[in-house]
Amino acid sequence: MTSEPLTATKSTVAILLIVDAILIVVFAMIGISSHEGALEPLSIARVAIPFLIPYLLLAGCIKPTQFIHNIFPMGVILWLSTVILGPILRAVLFGDTSALPFILVTAGVLAVLLIGRRIISTLVSRRKQTA
Repeated sequence: MTSEPLTATKSTVAILLIVDAILIVVFAMIGISSHEGALEPLSIARVAIPFLIPYLLLAGCIKPTQFIHNIFPMGVILWLSTVILGPILRAVLFGDTSALPFILVTAGVLAVLLIGRRIISTLVSRRKQTA
């Protein structure tokens, strides 16, 4: 899916960035609940914020009307940046360490959620264009 990027309206970009943010929060909730932690707002925020910050900042800076649906390279770059910067921000902001298994699970879950969302939105947008 490396063809020409689809163009999106600003409202579509906003909606998809909100969806991405929700997916990152879902990732945090899955992680917390899988370790039998309490799904309290502060716990969720503590896990989600270090991943939300780099993802949303980078996503907002890459011509999002052009690249919000783009899987490769922008989607992959955003995903990798989030996987790399999230654990670093966890350590800086909260003093939380990230073991290799956490980083590997994070990479897999965020790939499914964030790149998966891009695959779906690309297919939906292309279908609308051809209809």
